[in-house]
Amino acid sequence: MNPKYIFSTFQNGQALTSLLIIMFIGLAIVSASVGMISTNLASTSGLLVSNDALVVAESGAEDALLKILRNPSYAGGTLPLSIGTATVSISSTSPFTFVSTGQVGQYQRSIRVILNNTDGVTTVTSWKE
Repeated sequence: MNPKYIFSTFQNGQALTSLLIIMFIGLAIVSASVGMISTNLASTSGLLVSNDALVVAESGAEDALLKILRNPSYAGGTLPLSIGTATVSISSTSPFTFVSTGQVGQYQRSIRVILNNTDGVTTVTSWKE
């Protein structure tokens, strides 16, 4: 048998078919990887914005604490910041309890603060998210 005719039994286009199958498998792997990466980026972005909302809530709580120390009849309000808005609502005055809610975009986080005033000395009893 002549060696140059050994490969003549293969049909034309077999290499192309193999290459197409390998390309489709590679495309499926790349598509799955891109989907996973975009999901991780979205959740990381949400976490960062949520942390910004917590910072805004803490800023509102600190601002309310100062306003309460200066004016015990402070009734709450809104504190606009560059990245979001803090809203403070007073729920009771003895002990002084208020909630500061920070909002950045669609994310909200809240801080609940309880103050005690004993003999003219105001102390923070609780500061919880």
